[in-house]
Amino acid sequence: MSTFLLHYSSEIGLKGHNRRDFINQLRRNIRRQHPAATSVEHLMGRLVVESPQAEDFGDVFGVAWWAEVTVVPAEVEAMTAAAVAEARRQAAPGKTFAIRARRAEKRFPLDSQGIGRVAGAAVAEATGMGVNLDAPDVEVFVEVAPGAIFVFAERHPGPGGLPVGTSGKLVGLYSGGIDSVLAAYLMARRGARLALVHFHVFEEAEEAHVQKVGQLAARLGGYIPGLKVHYLPYRPYHWRAADLPQKYQPYRVVTFRRFIARAAAAIARREGGQAVFSGDSLGQVASQTLENMLAVNAALEGFPMFRPLLAWSKQEIIDFGERLGLYDLAKQPYRDGCALLARKPATRANLQRVAEMEALLDIPSLLEETLAQDEVRVYGA
Repeated sequence: MSTFLLHYSSEIGLKGHNRRDFINQLRRNIRRQHPAATSVEHLMGRLVVESPQAEDFGDVFGVAWWAEVTVVPAEVEAMTAAAVAEARRQAAPGKTFAIRARRAEKRFPLDSQGIGRVAGAAVAEATGMGVNLDAPDVEVFVEVAPGAIFVFAERHPGPGGLPVGTSGKLVGLYSGGIDSVLAAYLMARRGARLALVHFHVFEEAEEAHVQKVGQLAARLGGYIPGLKVHYLPYRPYHWRAADLPQKYQPYRVVTFRRFIARAAAAIARREGGQAVFSGDSLGQVASQTLENMLAVNAALEGFPMFRPLLAWSKQEIIDFGERLGLYDLAKQPYRDGCALLARKPATRANLQRVAEMEALLDIPSLLEETLAQDEVRVYGA
């Protein structure tokens, strides 16, 4: 059985009377995302997780960092022996070390500096390593909590943020490109529960599911417990829009984006969502000018729409996607509805022309026809 120490984000630590609600949601998410864990206990600003297998908690929003630890009784001798054993595993000629001590249990006879002196002297004698407090080769961490001491040598970063399920529910537009993937990641990292809406161009939703859209959703599902993706068909819109007069063709993209935003809002209203979101970045492409974004907003008639990447450049989006290990998959070719429409689109929506076009499309019946073909898949724990 392995023991893991998790520190939650400072944002959670700064919460007031509702801090326990955030911690309890974090505990539920850990159990759901890591079902092998046999216990998840809260202990003075940290979580202690027991599991019979190796675990990686870098997928749990709300975790600042985590470590696999050795647990010993809250006694000076036991602490010193564990610190020496941990240091010996990493010792080598010429290496230096430092003890990083933290005492949450004030009744322990040594304060943080005392822990460093006692454990440091024992490690130096046992290993022959020199002390370097500024840039050591080896760090041994000692955390003293009520009834137990945790000793470890390596801390792994978590994603931070807030636990999924603490900030309401949102429904996002999901193309399968890196922008929409990161928008979902960022909104979930702020604690929102998510559902996504994807418009596919295939005969069956299954074809989209087995391609990169489904694969990326599965990757997102690793971070977002119970991620639901609504697969809706693009073809009903395409069939109606294709035969419209030429003067309406430049507005097919903005009209389509208004339509898919309406579909996402309809699903949000049906499922208790409080807003919709997209991966739009201001000025990145022709459909994402300020005028076109405002035209999309207007279609929702006051229902909120968020754009977490609004001020990000394309390179910033790519860099972040690469750090998460999502960009290589997201950049793979895929037949996307907006891309099929993007032949010389209007950059400044003429709302009168758009309204005329939508009247010809009969948006209410088109929306009803499209939503009737909704196919849902759930990804992640």
